[in-house]
Amino acid sequence: MTTVHRWTGRETRALRQALRMSIRDFSAHLGVAERTVSKWEAGQERVRPRPEMQAALDTALTKTADEARDRFVAALSPSEPRSVPVPRRSDLGMLARQRVAATRALVGRTPDEFAELLAESLGWCPSAEMVLRWEASETPPGDVMLALDGLGERPASSDRMAGLTAIYPSRSQLSARLPADQLFDGAQSIRALGLSLNMLCQDYADRSWQTLLTTGAKAQCLFLDPAGSAIQAREAEEGFPTGQLSALTKLNIETLLRVRDRLPASLRDSMSLATYDETPRFNIVLVDDLCVAQPYLTESRGVDSPAFVIRQNQSNGGLYPVFEQVFESHWQRRRPV
Repeated sequence: MTTVHRWTGRETRALRQALRMSIRDFSAHLGVAERTVSKWEAGQERVRPRPEMQAALDTALTKTADEARDRFVAALSPSEPRSVPVPRRSDLGMLARQRVAATRALVGRTPDEFAELLAESLGWCPSAEMVLRWEASETPPGDVMLALDGLGERPASSDRMAGLTAIYPSRSQLSARLPADQLFDGAQSIRALGLSLNMLCQDYADRSWQTLLTTGAKAQCLFLDPAGSAIQAREAEEGFPTGQLSALTKLNIETLLRVRDRLPASLRDSMSLATYDETPRFNIVLVDDLCVAQPYLTESRGVDSPAFVIRQNQSNGGLYPVFEQVFESHWQRRRPV
């Protein structure tokens, strides 16, 4: 049986080519993101997949048909030098293909997304299939190679920043750049955890809520209990008169109750309201695959706290699932309204 004691990007690429799979098909075969496979292959022998992926690659090789396994062994023949050879004129096509793969891995894009990026510089629209061929079998055109120069100088993608796409010093600056109607209109799922949830109750009109919910959206809103001890402690921390935050929170809850009561009976379950009585740490609003999170800072009002905008990664890594878990754990302890 053919085995590999230490998988690197070189062996990974050899296995994919032996299976005659595209990067997309190979990543699905292994259950990893396309960009992960691209990074392995771009790094060649300098990159070693994690231990669990080493095992997955061994399993994939074990299940490979004899013909494909023979191609894999031939590609890794001991007669081949293990070090990267000094480029010769005949190697230029290979180097060009490696550069396409390395640039796509650098910017963290799928083949479809990378094709769109290239189109911005090329003036014509390549396809994802063309990108994959340029990485594996065909020499990319000269204008594509020139376009790679600009792409390699772009800022790091949101995936490399754990999904973080924007930071604003305060909620007012967030609202100026990302108003509530832009954030919520057309959403399928809204989950919110915070104190008074002003963004949902004061910044988004009742009529907009009605339209959103009647088109199939679901909303889960978790307020700090206006009659609890945690909100009293927060009032003292922010320097508010006793009862002021409680009154605002009651008003906001009543606002959404009114929205819910005006829905047809069959749709009222689409908006769930609840409270919790714990020290608030974050204001979290999850809208489909986007998260807006604000910390509650000592002696600082929520509107004055920095706001972080986070996009969910395709691999389900990054910061989005962290804040999603915070919401879900609080929701499990909720008290329905």
